[in-house]
Amino acid sequence: MARPLNTRERSIALLMIRSATTSPDEADYAKFTPEQREGWDPPMPITTEQRRLWENNLGEVLVTSECDCGTCPSIGMRPRLHADDESRDDQGGDGDWSNRIVLTAGTAGAMLLLFIDDDRPSYLELAPIDDDLSFAEFPDPASVEI
Repeated sequence: MARPLNTRERSIALLMIRSATTSPDEADYAKFTPEQREGWDPPMPITTEQRRLWENNLGEVLVTSECDCGTCPSIGMRPRLHADDESRDDQGGDGDWSNRIVLTAGTAGAMLLLFIDDDRPSYLELAPIDDDLSFAEFPDPASVEI
C-alpha cells in the first residue's frame, strides 16, 4: 500500500522538521523537579544541519501504513526502496532504530508528533487529547502551534 505523502501530510511534516522541538523543551525541563528529571530525557538540541538532512530525507519517504484506530490520520513512513538496495524494508513495521528523536507540536484538540529514526522521518502522529474527538485528516499547517 506504499504511496507518496499527500499535500497535507507533507506540509505538516515539513513544518515540524523546520520548527518543532523535542518535548520537554528547555524552558519546561528547567522547571522540573529532580524526580521529574529522572523520568525524562533532557531536551535534545537540534542543529540546522540535522533539520536540512531530515527535510531532504522527507522527499525520499513513502507512506507504508495508516493508523486504523478510527480517530486519527497517523501514518508510518519508510524510505523508498531503490532498485540497487534490496536490504531495505519498504513495508513499514517498527524497524531496528538506533537513534530516535521525537518532535512535538499541537493543534486544537490534539498533539502532533513526528518521529525521526536514524535521521529519517518514520511516523507522523496526530493524537487527540479528548476521547470524544476524532480527526479524518491532519490539520491545516496554519493552525499548528510549535
